[in-house]
Amino acid sequence: MTVAAPAVHSGVSKVAEALSDPAREAMIGALFGGKAMPAGDLALAAGVSPQSASAHLQKLVDARLLTVWKQGRFRYYRIADDDVASLIENLVDFAARADCAEHSRRRVPEPLRQSRTCYCHLAGQLGVALSDALVRRGLIRLRGRDGTLTDEGVAWSRTEAIDVRLGREPHVRLCNDWTERVPHLAGPFANAVLKHLIDTGSLRPHRLPRALSLTPRGRTFFARLGARVPF
Repeated sequence: MTVAAPAVHSGVSKVAEALSDPAREAMIGALFGGKAMPAGDLALAAGVSPQSASAHLQKLVDARLLTVWKQGRFRYYRIADDDVASLIENLVDFAARADCAEHSRRRVPEPLRQSRTCYCHLAGQLGVALSDALVRRGLIRLRGRDGTLTDEGVAWSRTEAIDVRLGREPHVRLCNDWTERVPHLAGPFANAVLKHLIDTGSLRPHRLPRALSLTPRGRTFFARLGARVPF
């Protein structure tokens, strides 16, 4: 007699289905820079009609991958939170490895590999350099894949005028970097550092979506930190 396996109601199939369509994948990609976007712009990014975009976006909201709010006549969408962003980054990393990792790395435009946003934190070679320096100087203490800002890290943040509002731990967590194959830092503190770098003109948007350009002021910041910028 065949015994049926117990049903597992984990919601995994719902999330997988939500991410399985090319149009929805394009919408997620457009939002991965951390900004909220209206439905009309997401329809253009996915190359679908506004009516079709509405159905696609509802699937992503129902799967809790996106959040939505109404402002005037427009509905704005964004990635739900850092956990969703980490999930998507891990999926991109897995897909790149499955599709011949070294070949995929060569196809990545150099500005995107050097420095880019990963949701609301810094990724690419510069993101890895930032993470390495923060850990090496003892400003961040890691425990497994999570970490906390140390007293030295709090003092450094004040010196650099980084607006950090520390809530409950963890203050950072490791996020797989799909081009560098090593982790960079995500989480509230990493988000605050990227915001500071952009607000002070240390990083500026590149013409490539999500890519960031390092300015002379930014190089000075990373030199003070003791980070090894590889470009």
